[in-house]
Amino acid sequence: MFAHIIRRVLSVAFTFIVVSVIIFLMMHSVPGGPFDANDMPVSAAVREKMMAQWGLDQPLHIQYFNYMWGVLHFDFGVPFQSPGETVVQLISRAWIPSLVLGGTGVLIGAPLGILLGMAAALNRNTWIDYLASTVATLGLTIPVFVTSMLLILIFAVWLNWLPASGWPQPNRWILPIACYAAIPLATYARYTRSAVLDTLNRPFVNVLRAKGLSERRIVFQHVMRNSAIPLVTVFLPMFIGTATGSIFVEAMFRVPGLGAYFVSSIEVRDYTLQMALMLLITFMYCLAYLLSDIAYALLNPRIRLGDSE
Repeated sequence: MFAHIIRRVLSVAFTFIVVSVIIFLMMHSVPGGPFDANDMPVSAAVREKMMAQWGLDQPLHIQYFNYMWGVLHFDFGVPFQSPGETVVQLISRAWIPSLVLGGTGVLIGAPLGILLGMAAALNRNTWIDYLASTVATLGLTIPVFVTSMLLILIFAVWLNWLPASGWPQPNRWILPIACYAAIPLATYARYTRSAVLDTLNRPFVNVLRAKGLSERRIVFQHVMRNSAIPLVTVFLPMFIGTATGSIFVEAMFRVPGLGAYFVSSIEVRDYTLQMALMLLITFMYCLAYLLSDIAYALLNPRIRLGDSE
């Protein structure tokens, strides 16, 4: 296990470097720059001074190494669109709404999805199964911006129960959280149903029934444990993906989260913020998969994650 963790940490470091190079090259391969005449009508002398100030007049490889040297010292630079604060301060401020809304959505949607999937698997080919499958299919196929518009139309416009958008007041969080929760609910319902059905058809379940164990004990003590492995694999990456902000949900509900800064950093070619956000997402995903692998091995000791035994 320890050797596997070391290998995965080295893999994370390698992935981090490769992604940083690819993102850096992609950003600079796009024609134009942050201080182009079209976007920022200033004189050539001023533009030259600004390029020198931000280090953009240096060769590309020098810019990359300077940026990554700063990253090693937890210095991600200053965002072009908000020069009054550092990138770390901006992300710390903008991540709170995304983390609260997205994280709460996953924490609500995942357990509901597991319950829905279990109900469907334990009542296979009944109306419960059909209803759960329909809900899961709709949740997976309907785009999140359509779900957002439906929630706003029903609860904010027609019923006038909730505000349509905004962030500070908690009652404005309900609709975006419901929208975020629909994604893990549908995903977990599908995964749970499939995993539980697969486990129920294994021979050891018949052996347990022959021994006289109650159906409840078989399901909750044996079937769910063996069905948990694919669910663990999905949970952390989904949590990271949702808690780092959705461009559509945050745009629909006017939430000042990370999703909005993803868009603006691309529009204005804010290289420092763009790099920091991509590196943050990469690191979080790598960490999520590392923790998933460790949990995978703990749930099933027969799995040693690539070890030779």
